[in-house]
Formats: sequence, C-alpha cells, structure tokens
Amino acid sequence: MSDKKTVLITGASGSMGSQVLKCVMGTGKFNCIILLRKKSSNEKLREELLKKYAKIRTGGKLEVVFGDISNRTDCDKVIEKSDYVLHCAAVIPPISDHDPKGAEKTNYEGARNLIDAIKASPRADEIKYVHVGTVAEYGNRNWKHPWGRVGDPLVPSVYDFYAITKLKAERYLLEAELPHWVVLRQSGVLHDNLFKNNMSDGLMFHTCWNVPIEWATARDSGLALQHLVEFDTEGKLPEKFWQNIYNIGNGETCRVTGYETMGAGFALMGAKAEQFFKPNWCAERNFHCFWYYDSDVLNDYLDFRRETWKDFWKHMGKRNWYFKFGALLPKSFLSKLTIQKLFKNSNSPMFWYNYNIDGRITAFYGSRERFEEIGTDWSKFPLFCKNQIKDENGNVVDYQERRDINNAKKYLLSHGYDESKPTEELDIEDMKQAAEFRGGKVVSETMEKGELYKKIKWQCHNGHEFESSPFTIIKAGHWCPVCCTPAPWNFDELSKHIPFFAQVWYDSHDKEEANTFSADCYMDIIEKENELKKKKK
Repeated sequence: MSDKKTVLITGASGSMGSQVLKCVMGTGKFNCIILLRKKSSNEKLREELLKKYAKIRTGGKLEVVFGDISNRTDCDKVIEKSDYVLHCAAVIPPISDHDPKGAEKTNYEGARNLIDAIKASPRADEIKYVHVGTVAEYGNRNWKHPWGRVGDPLVPSVYDFYAITKLKAERYLLEAELPHWVVLRQSGVLHDNLFKNNMSDGLMFHTCWNVPIEWATARDSGLALQHLVEFDTEGKLPEKFWQNIYNIGNGETCRVTGYETMGAGFALMGAKAEQFFKPNWCAERNFHCFWYYDSDVLNDYLDFRRETWKDFWKHMGKRNWYFKFGALLPKSFLSKLTIQKLFKNSNSPMFWYNYNIDGRITAFYGSRERFEEIGTDWSKFPLFCKNQIKDENGNVVDYQERRDINNAKKYLLSHGYDESKPTEELDIEDMKQAAEFRGGKVVSETMEKGELYKKIKWQCHNGHEFESSPFTIIKAGHWCPVCCTPAPWNFDELSKHIPFFAQVWYDSHDKEEANTFSADCYMDIIEKENELKKKKK
C-alpha cells in the first residue's frame, strides 16, 4: 500500500487541468486519479496519459477512471480514494453559451456532487477540497474601477451562463461547512491553444478593448496547485490558508488591457490590432476581468509565478513560428481570411447587428445607436492604455497611474463595513452595516464576535429571508440567493436598491436603463442558427 497522498484532478483534459496533472505527477510525490467522461477521445487520452506517466517513472501512480461528476455514484467512488480534490473541470464558453443546461449539470451539479460525497465520507475531516472559480463571477469592469479583490460584488455579465453556474457552485461550497476547502478564482488563462480556440468562435469579440485584465498562465496555474498539495503535505501551509477565497493572477507583469492583449498576438506577425479589427467589432461592456489588488496574497502562500507577459508571448512566437510569414501578406486579406469569417458565427456582435438580435446588442453595447456611434474609425475611438480617455471632468485618465498598485486603493470598491477591523472583532453591528449597504438588513439579533462561518439570517430589499454565513456575504461578495443569482439578469433594477452593486454597475450602465434578461435568453442565437440552417436546405 503506497504511503503517498492521492490527488483527484477533475478536468484533466482541459488547458488548466492538464497542466495541473503534469505538475503534480511530475513531482513523483503523489498518486493521481483523473475522472474522464467515457467517449472515444478520452479513451485515446487515457492510453496516452498512462503511457506518458509510466515512462516518466516518477514514482507516483496514475489512475484514469471513466465517469462523470454529474453522477453522484461516480463521485463517491473516486472521493473515497482521495486525500486532495483539485476541481478544475468546467463547461466553459463558448460551449456554455449554447448549452446552459449542460453547463449547469457539470459546473453546479458536478461540484455539488463532489462536495456532498466528501461530506458523506467517513474521512470528511481529512479530505481537502480545492475549488477553481472564475473572475467571470465579478462581471464587467472598465477604467473607472480597474482594480478588484475578493469580497467585491458578484454581478456576472448577461448571457454568461458559465459565470452563474460557477457562482452557484461556489455558494454551495461556502455553505456546506466542509472542514478543509479553498476557492481559487481564476483569471483569464493564457495557454498554448489560445489562437486555435479564438479562431473557432465569435467569443473573442466579447473582450472589450479597454477592459483591464490581469492574466494568469496555464503553466503557472498548474504550478500553483502543485505547490498547494506539496506545501500542505510538508506542513508549510498554515491552517488559516483554508476556508478562504483567493484570486489567481500572474501579477504586475501580466496586467494589461484587452487592446494590448489583441495587439500582442498580432505583433507576432509584425502587425497591430487596428490592421485586423475595427473598434465596434468588439463589445464595449458586459465582459469581465480586472487587475487583482490581492493576487499577491495567493502567490505569497504558493510561490507559483514564473512566467511574465513577455515570456508567454515569446513562447507563443516560437510555438507558432510560421506567424512571421504573415508579415509578407496584406493585412486586409488576412483580416478577411481569419477575423471577418467569424462574423457568421452567432457569438459575434456583427452577427447580432446584421440579424437584429437586439437583446445582445443592448447587453454588450447599450443600444444599436451606440454600436454605430463607436463605428470603424480608430482615430475616433479612445484607448485607455494610450491615455486617450477623459473623465467626467475632462481630465485625461493616466493609464500608468491607474495601473500602479500603489495608487490602487482609491479605485477599490467599498464592501460596506469597516474593513480595518480585525476579523476577530467583527460583530453584529458590522453585519448590519454591510446588510444596509446591500439594501437589506440582518434578521438575527446576535452573532458571536469574530465568528464568520456560523450562519445567521439576512433579508434583502425584496423581503427574501435567507441564512448565510457572514463570510459568504462580507468576505466572498454574495448576497440574496433569490434575486441576486441570475437568471434572470435584473441588475438595472437591483442596482436602484443595492448600493453595493450600484457603485460598479453604473460605471458602464445608465441609471435610466431598465433591462431584464430571462433564463432562456440564450435561445435568441440558437433560434437564428436554426432558421439559417433551414434556409440553406
């Protein structure tokens, strides 16, 4: 019987999960179990992985189990063998955009099954659960509040079913009362298949030119989870690390904007984003990402940052060496060949505009008029990273000044209570302040001072009463599970009553807007796709 700890990794066929598997197996210190759905591609993957890690002879054993996290019995079988659960599996965009029910099944029900399996295990006190969340839970940001942190409002963007399923899964975990859990909210991931994925769907047009993004690389994210299990088994992680939420980001060297991200890719062929795109081809709002004010916290624990922004793109240049030949071809031709062909994809704003899918245009631009106003002339489109934006007083917004973490505090959102107080001093009065800032109140009359994990009763402005731990509300950023967990999306109305939401919502929305998006809003593009298919027949 091996004395090595066993690590269960879900999502090992994905960009992050595969890196986690590679890193953890590479140590030779752990046995690993991966759970794959039974299909031909995964049967092939199973053989490849078993062969690969048998050759490495690291000393750790790999077990590949066919099953599905949406099946509780499958979860029970692998949980009973595991000491650590690294839950990386998820149905992500663009698949989740077209199949929200599938995303719900995997992202929410799958996480719930894993958590319930741990709770039911006689070893529940020993098993440690690591939940990979997402920056998409926070929703849209722009230059007005470019910095964010754990505890900020969770206002996932309209049509982002991936984000809301992850939001629900996270809340389930927070209220499950497991003894050892941690949430890692992953930022946008830079990975080797970035170009291939972007060329297969109109999803890349959702990235706003002026969105602040702190990227994380897949390799460093894998190293983070490797170090987590390594450091914990070596006694290097303090107990306070657990029962907490952290943001995963690669820090200062990977803090850029959407425009700079696009530009870095095109620079590999000696070009600029302007030579391939027009301004209104990409959304103006309803995205996600920001610069993490607190991502250093996780790095201080796990020491995982190795790749810089420049390192990643240098690597991509070597991996995609043939891109340099793009410098020899007319950029207008390449744009038509690569970028503009995606206008026919239903996830593309140009598709929405051409086929009058106005719900999407409203969500991502505000209106058709705004889409047209942005237009196609780069000389008339102000870029944050080039100091071309002016604030409401007519002053130029200094990009480098805002990007400097030493200036970040003045751009942080309020959490509605005195955050300078030590955690052990927080009491019912602090909860009352936080609840009022969220438009509601605390129903419970007392709480034990400093006890953030014992549930108390709250009430939202709509009168919904619910029980949640103070940690879930003031430290994690959740609020009413009825009105504040889409779908439907109703943040225009909610922000009129919830100052906690309003402080960021009105950065990109007018107070006069009154939009609601139903739970089946995703059907708009599916119905149009089906209509177009019928016409072709």
